[in-house]
Amino acid sequence: MKKTDLIALLVVLSIGVLVITYMFVIKDARDDIDELDIQKSQLEAEVRDLEAKEANRAQYEEETAQFKEQFQEELKKYPADLNQETTVMWMKGVEQNCNIQNMSFSMPRDTEYWKLGSTYSTATEVTTDTTSGGETDYVAITDAYGVTYQGSYENLKNYLNYVAEYKYRMNISSITIAYAKDETNPEGLCTGSVILNAYAVSGPDRTPDTVQVDVEEGVDNIFEGNGSLVAASTYDADGGQAIVTKHNMTILLNNAANDTTSGIIAATNESDTASFVTSTANSVENLDVHIYSADGKNMLAYSMGGKSYETEITSNDVTIYVNSTARVDADDANGVKVNVNNETSLKVYFKVVGDDTTSPRFTLGTRTGTIKVY
Repeated sequence: MKKTDLIALLVVLSIGVLVITYMFVIKDARDDIDELDIQKSQLEAEVRDLEAKEANRAQYEEETAQFKEQFQEELKKYPADLNQETTVMWMKGVEQNCNIQNMSFSMPRDTEYWKLGSTYSTATEVTTDTTSGGETDYVAITDAYGVTYQGSYENLKNYLNYVAEYKYRMNISSITIAYAKDETNPEGLCTGSVILNAYAVSGPDRTPDTVQVDVEEGVDNIFEGNGSLVAASTYDADGGQAIVTKHNMTILLNNAANDTTSGIIAATNESDTASFVTSTANSVENLDVHIYSADGKNMLAYSMGGKSYETEITSNDVTIYVNSTARVDADDANGVKVNVNNETSLKVYFKVVGDDTTSPRFTLGTRTGTIKVY
């Protein structure tokens, strides 16, 4: 081989070594350097962002607390569930508060239509975001109750207003009204149907409302029941409204946390504190009402928690006005169970106003004698 050819070969080999070195060593090193520079830039940007957030930490924490408070306030507009027991008691409460008779109503299965952290698609389909936490999600629920009703025009207006001002979010999506009037019933009655939409939000730390069911298991007489009154009375015309202005006894039921008054007050004279039997316990108290005869007089005695009061009854019946209020929140457990022992021929009439329809504060416990609740 000529010397010139050897030199040329060495030059080619040297170039090849340089190319290989660049391709497999220098280029990879430069790529690594470029990638590190990109990562460095990203980290520097994150540091600057975190430093800016740290500088405003107090503001962000304050705003976060405000948003959480606003969220909890919004949740209070919805119950934690729509169970059937609560629905039945609500329907019963509507009849007592609005003097509307529910001829029938349907209770469909709950429909979950929204989940926080999910993508809404249709009313019956929810696309779940797997990163949202599973069982810790807040889920929006709705039910559409079909109700057929009967009542006066004024009571129907009261019913519509009651739904509009109810403590939980509720609306009427459709309503039909038919008016019947004849010579024997000049005031007439309104009959028709309503589609009532109720809503709830279930989720973490949400406690369903407790409901007190005032329904006995078994009755003495299937036509009259225990301590019930089937025969008509003078109070039927206005649904016991006359008892509000003239009564023998008053029961006041409020939130036990109210600083201005006791949670439960039973009295024969609201202006005479000597007749007061009270309780400040945030629980359901037993109020025993005893109506009996002594020395030719009809007597009314009532007691609760070791306190008692007694007075004479001079009227032809016993009327008890129950002035109640809706519950403030899930912690508001104040209420009364009234046990009536009526040993006389006097009829006992209760008129309940303003009670919580989902979880009533007022319930009847044991009872003897003739009793009717409006």
